[in-house]
Amino acid sequence: MLLLLLSLVIPALQQQWDATQFPNPQKGGYKQCKMRSASNVCDPDEVLSEPDRYRLHSELLRISSRTGNTGNTYCDRKGVDVILVVVRQGSQQLADELSKLWHIDDQCKKSVVFVMSSNNRHLYYSSLVSTGLSDDEIQSIMASSDMQLQAGHFMPTLLNIFKQVAKKTDFTLTPPRENHHKAGSPRAYHVAFLFILLICL
Repeated sequence: MLLLLLSLVIPALQQQWDATQFPNPQKGGYKQCKMRSASNVCDPDEVLSEPDRYRLHSELLRISSRTGNTGNTYCDRKGVDVILVVVRQGSQQLADELSKLWHIDDQCKKSVVFVMSSNNRHLYYSSLVSTGLSDDEIQSIMASSDMQLQAGHFMPTLLNIFKQVAKKTDFTLTPPRENHHKAGSPRAYHVAFLFILLICL
């Protein structure tokens, strides 16, 4: 009986990741993340298949490209970086600590770390202040896909969530406001000419 309990408890303990030892998919840890090169996805427990990991990676890159904006500064133009971590046993603490440890976007504060825990079928996230998404919006997006997640349909759930995130943060480009009193316009020169003509008369 004791051996049976140990056989159940030990694997469960091994599945709990320490944030300080967790591989960073954007740096040297991508191989441990089961990716072939630097990536936005880390699945060290191999919960997903390799094709699924790369499909999600492509979706996360699209979020970054779609959420870029026009502006005068680099941070105005930069899109949102999204990292997905998939583990058997995840937590909100793991999401928060990875977001701090990885320093994904210290300059612009436009990043989100999602942690999907497959054992309890829950998705956690930790976002920085300038992502363009409020906590209420992210919670609403995740709640709309919760039934799928609880049923164990991980890929459709994640793809749907990331597509909604891209839409919510897809900034509308606003053309610069026209200055109706622009100096040097033809109308200004015409008024000045008439004024000089009246003085001469």
